[in-house]
Amino acid sequence: MALKFIIDFLVARFFFEKTWSPIDYIIWPNGNATVLLRMGEDERIFGLTMLAISIPFIIIGTTMTFQRLKSACLPPILVLLFFVPVVNLFLIGILCVRIPKQPSPELADLTPVPETPKPGILYLFGATFLSALLTVCMVVLGANLLANYGFALFIGAPFAHGFFSVLIYGWKTPQPFWRCISIGLQSTILAGCLLFFFGIEGAICLLMFLPLGLILALLGCCFGYMVQARPWLQKSFPSMLLMPLAGLPFVMGMESNFEPTSMLRQVDSSIVIHADRETVWNVVVAFPPIPDDNLPWYFRTGVAYPVRAEIHGEGVGAVRKCVFSTGPFIEPITRWEKPHRLSFDVVDQPCPMHELSPYKIHPPHLDNYLRSQKGEFRLVNLGNGQTRLEGTTWYKNRMWPQEYWGQWSDAIIHQVHLRVLDHIRQHAEASRKTS
Repeated sequence: MALKFIIDFLVARFFFEKTWSPIDYIIWPNGNATVLLRMGEDERIFGLTMLAISIPFIIIGTTMTFQRLKSACLPPILVLLFFVPVVNLFLIGILCVRIPKQPSPELADLTPVPETPKPGILYLFGATFLSALLTVCMVVLGANLLANYGFALFIGAPFAHGFFSVLIYGWKTPQPFWRCISIGLQSTILAGCLLFFFGIEGAICLLMFLPLGLILALLGCCFGYMVQARPWLQKSFPSMLLMPLAGLPFVMGMESNFEPTSMLRQVDSSIVIHADRETVWNVVVAFPPIPDDNLPWYFRTGVAYPVRAEIHGEGVGAVRKCVFSTGPFIEPITRWEKPHRLSFDVVDQPCPMHELSPYKIHPPHLDNYLRSQKGEFRLVNLGNGQTRLEGTTWYKNRMWPQEYWGQWSDAIIHQVHLRVLDHIRQHAEASRKTS
């Protein structure tokens, strides 16, 4: 892996004058160039060159993985996982500790003891509190000091936490599987509680990360169990514990210096209004305050929600101000096609939320990690005095993995759309009845 990275880095730097980092193995090409045929000429040559360099490494890697799967008595079809980013690292890790089908004589007596006494209080303390505290330190380093919310923080840290806690727990005597899983998950939950009570993160963000964090911590626990269940690896325990302690800060630093480009996400919402387009248009450009009487629970947790909209001027160049619970969005109008379409850019925006915490905290991800780029309202005449009002927001989310965090932000923005669209519907229909 080190040799491959050095070769790729040198080729990219000196032949194509491009930067190259370990992150590029996971998300290259990025969202701006995802299909080879749609790339520019220079980008296509660069991609084909990097692919050609990879061919010998692919042959060696797949051949060794296939042979190792056979020796470990695992289905050879798993060799396909070698080509899946991130997953292939877990596969290689499992194959590193899996006992061969026919072990050598010096590995003959390796069967883990099925019934073992529980570790002493020192190992229990290290597996729970010490590993949780180390995870808190990693979060402070990655999020608060480096202001980087990348793969090392959201994937590497929880996996390393589960592995770290189980390895300490079974340091002296190999422990049963479910006991390892239990101690690892307890320590993971403790780490989340410490992040909350130390005022490092808010409750809502921790709950949003909980599904992904628990799964990765569970995988780390499983890997830790396989390692600690083999006494012949015990001499390597210290170096195995040092790997995440040294590797995670290094990767966090790399990610902060070589942050990839975030892809532009799009959220569409629509509603049918029993009113003509002219009536709907007048409410769209500037709507009165939205009452908080029936505010949904998720907006009561601190997530920003729309309050009212006002506009200064008319036509292209006018400035629309959409006020949220955390502050105003400043939206200069770019298309004014009355009563069909209203488009605008977003040049300034408030925080996406107030953290739910007993302390007044402001984590770095509240600033410029979720950025709206532009928005649009489209009014479609359905006939019979009906109008379909469509709202679209284009935005970027700089938190990784984007597909995970993007699902959360898409859902929140969709609920913001529905709150605005339904309020416009109520006023437009009321105006129609009045007229």
